[in-house]
Amino acid sequence: MNGTNELLRAILKIDEEERARTQATEEYRQKAQADKAAKAKQMEEQAMEDMRRDVDEFAQTEKNRAEGELAAQAKRKQQILDQLDQQLQKNKDAWVDTILTRVLGGGQ
Repeated sequence: MNGTNELLRAILKIDEEERARTQATEEYRQKAQADKAAKAKQMEEQAMEDMRRDVDEFAQTEKNRAEGELAAQAKRKQQILDQLDQQLQKNKDAWVDTILTRVLGGGQ
């Protein structure tokens, strides 16, 4: 009976060791999964931050470009208005004479 008890104790000891190894393996697996999920979340957050920064940079670049284009158009508009004013000052007397002549019938 002594040999049977020794064998039974040995089997129980092996079972206990295997349960401890299984528990340690399961804890390791769970920790690895948690680490993997945390790393994936961190990477996603970093990607979102990078995309937001890129969008902000693009928006600022486009805003600057649009403001520059608007300023150039305003300058061109002012140049055209200045030219029209110059033509008006230069030619207004001749235009008035031409209009009066045509209206009064002298230009037929």
